[in-house]
Amino acid sequence: MKTRHLLPIAALGGMLLLSGCGQTGPLPTFGKAITPEWIKTDFDGQPGDEFIATSNLQDVVFNARGEIIGWYVKGYAGTPYIKKKGDGTYDFSALTNQKGIVNMVAGRKALAVEDKAAGLDPAQTAETSEPTGLTTDLKANRQDAVFRYTQGGVTVTKTVTLHPRNFKVDLKTEVTGGPERVNILFPGLGKADNPRVQAYAQGGAQPAAVQGSGTLSVENVQYAALQENPSQIAHALIIRPQGGTQVNTTLTGGAQGLITASVPASSNLEVYGGKNELIHLYQSGYTELPGLFKPNFFGQISLLIVKLMEQLYKFIGNWGLVLVVLTILLRAIMWPLMQAQGRTTARMQVMQPKIKEIQEKYKDRKDMDSQRAMQAEMQQLYRDYNFNPAGCFSTFIPFPVLIALWSTIRNFEFDSGFLWLPDLAIPDPFYLLAVVYLIVNIGQLYVMTRKNPDMFRQQAFIYLIFLYFALTFPAGVTIYIILSTLIGIGQQILINRQVEKETASIGQKVEKAPARPATKASKTIDAPKK
Repeated sequence: MKTRHLLPIAALGGMLLLSGCGQTGPLPTFGKAITPEWIKTDFDGQPGDEFIATSNLQDVVFNARGEIIGWYVKGYAGTPYIKKKGDGTYDFSALTNQKGIVNMVAGRKALAVEDKAAGLDPAQTAETSEPTGLTTDLKANRQDAVFRYTQGGVTVTKTVTLHPRNFKVDLKTEVTGGPERVNILFPGLGKADNPRVQAYAQGGAQPAAVQGSGTLSVENVQYAALQENPSQIAHALIIRPQGGTQVNTTLTGGAQGLITASVPASSNLEVYGGKNELIHLYQSGYTELPGLFKPNFFGQISLLIVKLMEQLYKFIGNWGLVLVVLTILLRAIMWPLMQAQGRTTARMQVMQPKIKEIQEKYKDRKDMDSQRAMQAEMQQLYRDYNFNPAGCFSTFIPFPVLIALWSTIRNFEFDSGFLWLPDLAIPDPFYLLAVVYLIVNIGQLYVMTRKNPDMFRQQAFIYLIFLYFALTFPAGVTIYIILSTLIGIGQQILINRQVEKETASIGQKVEKAPARPATKASKTIDAPKK
């Protein structure tokens, strides 16, 4: 493979990877972090107001009963699905139109309390009151609300706590004047037509699951879950009993799926509603649950990276500095491999003028013998410069680590900023990192193609495309890329000097053929005339 082909291939793969490989929903809008808050509004056009908890990760719409009627998980942290107008009102058209935005409940209601025999029916009207305790405490990672309503003489009180920096919701339910146990409904997952619906009983050997049509009952569960196949765009809804609450579940498979949780009149649940993705689940404490999530090869690397980050944070105490140290450590570990790759690149650059000479020599000679002669000269050139074309493939060897690292930092929820950055989990609001990113990548390209200006001009435009992604990267990702690239530039400069010194004498020592001894001129004797 020719070196000049590597960068476009890597760029194409990078664009697919960094864009989420088909990520649904609108691409992120460049801007500042979303300040978590509660918004009171008429969202659905029906009588009564709704209450929206908005944050960087999701927008969750509650009705006055505390039922979730809109659960919008963001593909990119910080994407403003809700726009605030100049007059102080809000534009909810992105959510109501739902073009490319997944509503996890898809027209149904989550957290609905049901016992039709006792008069609790989500489809019927109820006497509601204004929610109380609508508060936001970002430092404590909390958005709180208390919803209360009465139906059929039964009073239901729901205390809801959302966590803006993860996808967890704490749900405490009190039912008075009614039955000893009630059902709470958990529908999902948006447009998924066949999610996996499973539950793991306390002390069970393995999870019980239903996929497709059918129902299954599991009593006294450790957890119950609705899950799509894991990916950056997949979703999960997970229920865990808290505080000794005994939960019996009925699992319904098929289109969108449903978990019906039978709970005591006084219950305490923890609900995860968000990405079915390893890092978010790990930070929320779900990866240890049996049978819930099995990391693949990249996931195993990601877990090692995130655990290393946590250990570094214990000593450093600042996530920005953790990323700096992590970058240096990983580059040091990959130094020998990058050294081999860099030497291959440097030798190719040194050889470029001679390669062009050979190509020019044979450009108009297409016959088989000429082509064989050209290949022979190229092979001899490779031997002279000790160049192995297979070394180009070492470019791809670090990819598993780089992909896992990028995915880890992209999905990791930091609880602090760094320097001028308010939050490492969202893009730089001042675009400074994007500018530095562009400069260092152009610098790297120049170092790699300094002896081939045509190649530099041809490939420089790729980084203009990457500039858009740099504007949307989480700041933590951009910091890693910038530092890693700077280290790579320094390493390549050192390698270039070494290789140029090693190859400086090639082709310079040409032995002159010994002069042939002069011979006496022979005398010509004319033939005798007749």
